[in-house]
Amino acid sequence: MDVFEISVDDELFRISERYQPDGRLSCDYSWLNGPAVGTYGFTIGRSGGEAAPNDSDGASRMSREALVEEARSFLDSFYAAGGVGEEDFPDHIPTRIHGNIGG
Repeated sequence: MDVFEISVDDELFRISERYQPDGRLSCDYSWLNGPAVGTYGFTIGRSGGEAAPNDSDGASRMSREALVEEARSFLDSFYAAGGVGEEDFPDHIPTRIHGNIGG
């Protein structure tokens, strides 16, 4: 999979794949317009599927739709009452709200 960007509720993520030391595939999400000057993000480790040498057909890869859904789920929990956003980044405002200020 090539590195690509998605938008979920006006939040922008860059998604890339990498293999863990044990050969399992993971997906890294960089939250481009998120808190901490865009350096915050998360990783989805794939526990299923084959390790890299036996995964030449990409069987452990997630579909683009599944990758988008992971970002949506992350945002839901981040912005939930008592979530990481409220606790660790209280000054962070969702882009969909911030972008509408004055407009």
